[in-house]
Amino acid sequence: MWFSFVTRWAMTRQLAKRRDTRFRSFEETERVVLLVQDKDLSSILPAIQELAGGGIKVTLVVEAKHKNSVPATVQGCYPILVSRTYWLLNRPTKEFLQSFDHYDGDVLLDVSTTGSLPLAYLAVHSKALFKIGLPKSEKNPFQLQILMPGAASDKEEAGAANSASKPALNAGELLHNALFYWKKIGAKENNL
Repeated sequence: MWFSFVTRWAMTRQLAKRRDTRFRSFEETERVVLLVQDKDLSSILPAIQELAGGGIKVTLVVEAKHKNSVPATVQGCYPILVSRTYWLLNRPTKEFLQSFDHYDGDVLLDVSTTGSLPLAYLAVHSKALFKIGLPKSEKNPFQLQILMPGAASDKEEAGAANSASKPALNAGELLHNALFYWKKIGAKENNL
């Protein structure tokens, strides 16, 4: 955590060297990488079944505070990778990145609802052709950004009067919306 600025600097360099990306439709995707936090894991299970039902292999990457909080198996997901990080740098370990690279996919879906430097690092590091996620800062690697009504921007004040009326952000809803728009864009592109 002390040297997190080194991780942020490395991410900025990787974003500057971003290679060409292109849209990848739902139908032509073979493997999806899902980035999620352990607190939101139960809310995304129905959408994982939708992905598996479409014939897509799912790599599930979970940022967990405790190893025991992640189930050993989730139907439709193989493998389930539990994020391991260097404490000082607040980024994934070299061994974890090797495993992540082995199971990297065509499309990356980041459904984390709160800011996480290790998951943001993985999103930037991924070799996926198309990346979908919730923007959490000005610099993000996503080609398709899903905006949720309950998401608070960095510019809003925490004590704003209207924040009490906003619903809480849910990873399951975020994944459902991302899949909906991703499928619609692909259908429109194929109908042209």
